[in-house]
Amino acid sequence: MEYFNDILCVEASWLIAEGIISNDNYKQLKSRGVISQARRACKGTTALVTYDSIPERFKSLIIEKVGDPYKNVKKYGFRDQITPDAKAMEYYSSYQLDDGKTLPDDNIREYTTNAQVLNAIHTVVSNRIAKRRSLGGSKSGLWESMAKQVEEVREEVGHTLPSNLRRLKDKYKKYLEEGYDVLIHKGFSNTNRRKVNESLEGLLLSMYTMKNKPYMKSVHELYLQFLAGDLEVVNTDTGELYDRNDFYKDGQPLMISEGTVWNVLKNPKNVAIAEKVRAGSLEFSSTHRPHHHRHAPVYSLSKISMDDRDLPRKMKNGKRVKAYYAYDVASRTLIGASYSMDKDATLFIGCMRDMFRNLHTWGLGTPMEVEVEHHLVNLFKDDLMDPGNVFPFVRWCNPGNSQEKYAEVMNKDKKYGFEKRYQDGIGRFYAKLGANRPKVDKISDKDNNNYNDKKYEYEELIADDLYTIEKFNNSLHPDQNKYKGKTRLDVLKENANPHSVKLNESVLARYIGDSTSTSIRRSQYVRVQYANYQLPSPRVLAMLAPNNLKVEAFYLPEEDGQINKVYLYQNGQFIAECSKIKTYNTATAEQTDADTEAYTNQAKYVSEFDAMVKKAKPDKAMIIESTTEPIEDFEEAEIIDDDLEDIINEFENESSDFDFDNETDDYWAQKAMNDL
Repeated sequence: MEYFNDILCVEASWLIAEGIISNDNYKQLKSRGVISQARRACKGTTALVTYDSIPERFKSLIIEKVGDPYKNVKKYGFRDQITPDAKAMEYYSSYQLDDGKTLPDDNIREYTTNAQVLNAIHTVVSNRIAKRRSLGGSKSGLWESMAKQVEEVREEVGHTLPSNLRRLKDKYKKYLEEGYDVLIHKGFSNTNRRKVNESLEGLLLSMYTMKNKPYMKSVHELYLQFLAGDLEVVNTDTGELYDRNDFYKDGQPLMISEGTVWNVLKNPKNVAIAEKVRAGSLEFSSTHRPHHHRHAPVYSLSKISMDDRDLPRKMKNGKRVKAYYAYDVASRTLIGASYSMDKDATLFIGCMRDMFRNLHTWGLGTPMEVEVEHHLVNLFKDDLMDPGNVFPFVRWCNPGNSQEKYAEVMNKDKKYGFEKRYQDGIGRFYAKLGANRPKVDKISDKDNNNYNDKKYEYEELIADDLYTIEKFNNSLHPDQNKYKGKTRLDVLKENANPHSVKLNESVLARYIGDSTSTSIRRSQYVRVQYANYQLPSPRVLAMLAPNNLKVEAFYLPEEDGQINKVYLYQNGQFIAECSKIKTYNTATAEQTDADTEAYTNQAKYVSEFDAMVKKAKPDKAMIIESTTEPIEDFEEAEIIDDDLEDIINEFENESSDFDFDNETDDYWAQKAMNDL
């Protein structure tokens, strides 16, 4: 049993469980309105019925079991309604006065306690008004009782609310309208606090974010000069002057200390606002701007991430080698790399070629999604990077947001985890950690901008990077809990996305390969880069446009520059894949197995061509001039249809008794001959 909304109640489940009332009887009495339900049952909460509504025959059973409920059940009073208010504590703890200071601890406790008491008043008053309204009672005497109860808990709780009934009621109403701020004493100068502070905060931020990036001490000095009329502050967006009167209070200038300026500008919200202007976009995004929280895909080749970078060490001419990398996100493997002196489209295409060569070597398919930036790659948005042409999904990263692109994370992992281990002079001149700063000695000369750091040859830098990539890919996968004992390359090969399709080299060659215009010669081959490539079959000739042997040959050179296959297109339509023709030695005595195979392949093609021509050989024809005289006059035949209806009826009568299905093919053949 318990008091609910100041009403003695009994748990319905207890009445049934103790056998005081049956479940069916309870439902019947409740539906007839005999038993009044004070609270409905829900998850974790039992149903309550008012004790006074229970019939006397059941009350006597209750008294037999537990005694008189009014004597034994504790009645929760006003004190029990006073509960902690975390929001009030937070509000008063963070409250900042005009001088930048916070409220004293004693006042924070006082105002928080007063808010908790007013919350309890609201709960009790609302419940009692609702109860009296439902019972048709009057609200008279409610606040007299409320003021008495508030006074009874003053010493125990420690509140400072007024004891006068009218003043208490007014304070309660203002609290409901204005909130926590109404409890703060006027001695703390909270009058017009919000208006003044917002204006002051805006002015200080405007000064702090000027182009010369002043110190906080300088902002304080500028503010004092502004109050004294020694300078004016202009809003450069609108051209308006800041009104000095907005920073006066009761006819006096609003004087603040350096500490107040520090408190305002170091407020976490204001720090973010100021750094948006004072810091660079990259620094602001990586330091203050919220970011997304993600996890890697389960399968390799589900997503790859591509990005360019400069190799950290310089060449002898002082320049850095440009590199473009492709990483598999799940396995964290570097699957493609290219190098150049210029950051251009050729660098990106070179990385694509290397990636697909590696995937072909490893027996893997095409990645499902590629993540790239707009720079450089934007040139291929309508062909190679058009979703569905090569990659099912293409994701364009926002510019200036390095955290968004996974390749940026992998570049850092490769640089400080592997390049630093296998190469000398890796690091950043301005790195925080001393171990990541390369040793550099400044040279004292007339330029005063030269440093004694080691320089390298172009080929040496690329060779070192390729060696590092090999070590990187064959190192243990970072998530050894999931991939115990597996390297990055092992995870790439063993966990490929099952939906990844095998490489379509003809499509890849068209988008990332080299091309040249050529023609089909002797119904057999095309010439590309001084080599001949044979059609797979003479039947390909039928796919060409009429009177047009010109085609576009696309090809993907191997790492050594060799071209093993070319892919022919005509008018944007794929025609055929052609392999390089292997010649054979004409001297039988010098022929090897390779020569025999080359001869056989060429002989097969010629034989197939001859068979195609022979099979399609047209019939011999001869033109004979006609000698028949044309008929100039003829009589029109007269159609007699008088007996037509009788003929039709006779045929229908004969055919109605005839079984067509039982007659054999021989019968019908003979009948046809007879009819002739």
